[in-house]
This record gives sequence, C-alpha cells and structure tokens, in this order.
Amino acid sequence: MRVLKLTANALIAALFLAACDKLAAFNHLQAGDYHPTVADLRYGDDDRQKLDLYLPPDRSKPAPLIVWFYGGSWDSGDKAKYAFVAKRFTDMGYAVAIPDYRLVPQIRFPEFIEDGARALAFMKQYGNQHPDRITANPMILAGHSAGAYNAVQLVADQSYLASVGMSSNDIAGIIGLSGPYDFYPYDVKATRIAFGETPAAQSQPVEQDLSHMPSMLLITGTRDHTVYPRNSRRLAELAPDAKLIEIDDTGHAGTLIALGSILTENRAVLDPITAFLSDHTPPYRNIPAAQ
Repeated sequence: MRVLKLTANALIAALFLAACDKLAAFNHLQAGDYHPTVADLRYGDDDRQKLDLYLPPDRSKPAPLIVWFYGGSWDSGDKAKYAFVAKRFTDMGYAVAIPDYRLVPQIRFPEFIEDGARALAFMKQYGNQHPDRITANPMILAGHSAGAYNAVQLVADQSYLASVGMSSNDIAGIIGLSGPYDFYPYDVKATRIAFGETPAAQSQPVEQDLSHMPSMLLITGTRDHTVYPRNSRRLAELAPDAKLIEIDDTGHAGTLIALGSILTENRAVLDPITAFLSDHTPPYRNIPAAQ
C-alpha cells in the first residue's frame, strides 16, 4: 500500500510540474466540479485583480478566512485551478479566498506584492460588510512556492499593509509551503525577470525586521530542488515565532499536492497545518480536524 501511494504521488507530482493543463487535470481529479460560492470579486481595475471566495458547507456561523496565494514563478497562475485547495479547507470549516494577481512580464516586483495587499484589504472590508459569512479580522495567509513568498513578504515589509490601511495585527498567522525567502542574488531566470535589479533589502523576507511577524508554519520537502529547504530554515531561524517542518522524500510539488484528497493526501503535511489553524482560529469557532 505504501509503495502504491508513493508511486501515485510521484506520477501526479510529475504531471503537476509538467504544464499548467496538467494542474487543471489534477485540480479536476481532486475537486471535480467544485465551484466558488462567489466568483470574480474585483479588488482592482485590472482583469487579473479578481478573487474567488469559497464558503464552507455549514454557514450557521461566520467562517474564519484563509487567503491562499498560488505559485508559478510570478509569471503564471489561475485561481480556478486551485479549487482543490479551497475544498480541503472549506471541508474543515474555513472560508477561502483565492486571488489572481498581475503577472510578469506585464508587471514586476513589487506590484504582485501590492496586489496581494489590495486583495487582503478587500477581504477585510468584505468581512465587515458580511459578518454573517466570514471573519476576516484577523485572517490566515497561506501559499505555495512564489505564493508563499507573496504571503510572507507583504507582511514582512510593513509598507505594503500600511499602504492599504492594515497592519500585521490583521494577520493571525501565515502558512508557507516550499517558499523562497532567501534567494538573493537572483541566479535563476524567473527571479532575474521578476526582480531585476531590486536590492536584497527590498525583496528578501530574511532581510526585513521580522520582530512584528505573526506566527508562521513553514513546511518544506527535503528533496525540493526548485526552492531549496534552506529558504525555510533561514526564515525560521530569524522569525520570532516560526515552526519549521521538513518532510522526508518530498519535492517541490509534494507539499502542495498533499492538500489533495485522492491518492496524494499526506498527513505529514496536513496534521501540522490542522494544528496550526486550530491554534490560530478565533476561539468562538470550533474547527474540526481534517478528515
């Protein structure tokens, strides 16, 4: 059984990394026809500045909000292909917002971070307008790969949240899966294109004053050769309240596909996430463990 599961994980990971249409296939396998409760909410004027909101089945109480930032080297991504992530968390009782954001080469750093801050401000306002649906103050941020970077950096550099009338007090916690946080100098094409000549002091989470950071859960795979585990290790060393989890025999895609429910579910990833969310959820909402 263990060999079968490892083989299935390896095959699906390979498909996931091959191309975006394979991600769509993986998403359909995991989520089927699962659709957002409210689609294409605009948080800006650009066509990419939209988000999808998923609400949990039980709507008798407002649901704590998770904002999910997907990866894709800052030059690709589609919120519709992450319904499987939303389903994982809505089944646990959370509301999930997944924003699209402007991509390279249309824009470069820091504009995709600025889009993230705008999306958070929109969801905070949405929560104020719909207190029966969601609790968005504070909210949880989560992401994979470049999306994990976005989630961390927009809080680490306090200017982004300040520009939209928010602060780190609005963020209950951050979950980063296989994220790049310490990648200067820009030695791969994706980072050279996205960040250009940006100094490390402006682009690197590990170069920020992290004393204000909320609790973080940083999960990485020991066989990640896309974003090396040292990124998570270094951030965990510097942040005031960060828990580092390293998953054996797991590559870059593994921490993401672990959120699936068919073949790829991985308790080594899910259990720490479940515990972290439970610890950082407002006390008036009881969140069940992941099934």
